[in-house]
Amino acid sequence: MEFSASAAERAPTPTMTAPMVRDHAGTIVGAASKVVARDVNVFYGAKQALFDISLDIPDRAVTAFIGPSGCGKSTFLRCINRMNDEIDGCRVTGALHVQGKDVYARNVDPVVLRSRVGMVFQKPNPFPKSIYDNIAYGPRIHGMAKSKAAMDEIVEKSLRRAGLWDEVKDRLSQPGVGLSGGQQQRLVIARTVAVDPEIILMDEPCSALDPIATARVEELIDELRTNYCIIIVTHSMAQAARVSQKTAFFHLGKLVETGPTEEIFTNPRDTRTQDYVTGRFG
Repeated sequence: MEFSASAAERAPTPTMTAPMVRDHAGTIVGAASKVVARDVNVFYGAKQALFDISLDIPDRAVTAFIGPSGCGKSTFLRCINRMNDEIDGCRVTGALHVQGKDVYARNVDPVVLRSRVGMVFQKPNPFPKSIYDNIAYGPRIHGMAKSKAAMDEIVEKSLRRAGLWDEVKDRLSQPGVGLSGGQQQRLVIARTVAVDPEIILMDEPCSALDPIATARVEELIDELRTNYCIIIVTHSMAQAARVSQKTAFFHLGKLVETGPTEEIFTNPRDTRTQDYVTGRFG
């Protein structure tokens, strides 16, 4: 995967070579990882928000970030596609690689990076355009279609992947904002997959949706994970248990524990994790 828009020289970066170690489930840490973070710290001015986060995130699986409000899970999520660059005074240290590429290297173009690492936000945010143009926007910018027929194929394929094609195929020229909340969120997911990303980040994607729409989006996440690395921030323990294969628990800016979701919820190693997943705090 290439994130640079030019052949500029890479900045020196810390080595990512690590000894082969296994987590408590026996999985080799770093094996087949899509995202590898080592000692990532985030500062907002003088205030430190994240402390020495080291985490390996697998490909073709859903990884859930859980923890109480303000614990740093969304901050770390935004590090992966450099959305924190948009915040004045934000500084990131450590090493963060996506598919072996340092996303904070000097030659990395954040715009190109974000086309490879898509983002779905808490509140559905379709563009004030037609359903068709919402999906076609990214492919047009990146020159992915050489003809109208090619663009039509991308739009249909993306809407099908998002489970939305049958619902909107007869009204593609109508505004995307005219869809229901759940349909809007699936439209945003379709817009994200239209540029064929490697990773999809989701920051509380169902918190503004009703239970029926939430169930549909969760089904979609489960379908998409066969082709994508998906990382989801959620406050819902039930949702994390339903959709993810790996879970990372954050608390006070630190990564407390990570492992297979079933074990995090049934046999956590840290008492703080136990207290959180059982509802004693949060």
